[in-house]
Amino acid sequence: MTGRIVILGAGGHGRGTLEILRARRAAGLGSPEVLGFVDDSFGEPGAATSCGGLPLLGKSQWLEEHAGDGILALLAIASAQAKKALDERLSGSGLAWATALHPSAVLGAGTTVGDGCIVGAGVVVAYDTRLGRHTTVNLNATVGHDCVIGDYSTVAPGVNITGKVTLGRGVEVQTNATIVPGLSLGEFSRIGPGSVLLRDAGKGEFFFGNPARKMPQAKS
Repeated sequence: MTGRIVILGAGGHGRGTLEILRARRAAGLGSPEVLGFVDDSFGEPGAATSCGGLPLLGKSQWLEEHAGDGILALLAIASAQAKKALDERLSGSGLAWATALHPSAVLGAGTTVGDGCIVGAGVVVAYDTRLGRHTTVNLNATVGHDCVIGDYSTVAPGVNITGKVTLGRGVEVQTNATIVPGLSLGEFSRIGPGSVLLRDAGKGEFFFGNPARKMPQAKS
C-alpha cells in the first residue's frame, strides 16, 4: 500500500483508525504516512481543529479536490448509510481507498478484505471469510469460517460471529453480541449489545436480548 492516507471522520472511530495505522508503522509494516483528517463538521463553531495530534484539513470535499494527488482515504464513521453515500460520491471522483489492518489481527487462509476495510486489535477471522467494502471489525471480535460481512457493515468490540453467517450490506452487530451458525442478516439490520441471535434477521430489523427478539420499529 503506497501513497499518503487521510482519514474521513474525526470522532472516536477515526482516532481508533489512526492508532491502527500507527501500530502498523511501529511494527515495521510500512503503513503510509497519515496526513490528517477530514470531517464535515470542519469550520463549524466549536468544532475540533485536530484529532490525535494531526490536523483537520477540511470537509469531505477536500478528498474530491485531491483525488488525483496520490491520496488514499479511509471511511472511519459509524453510519452505514453515510458510508455508502460517501463511498459512491468520492469513488466517482477517482479517489482510492486504503485498508487498516492491526498487526495483532489474525486473518485465516482464504479470507478476502475489501477496499476501505478496518480491522482492529485482537480480531480473529477464520478461514474463507469475505470482509466487504468499508467494513469495520472492531477490537477483539471473532468471525468464524465461511462468513460474509457485507459492505458498510460494522462488527463491534467483543462480538462473536460463528461459522457460515452472512451479513448483508450495512449490518450493525453491537458490542458483545453473539450470532449462532448459519444465519443470514438482511441489509441495514441491527443486533443490540449483548444479544444472542438464534434466527435470521430481515432487512432493516432490530433484534435485542438473550435470546434476541425482534424489536418494534420507531414510527417516522
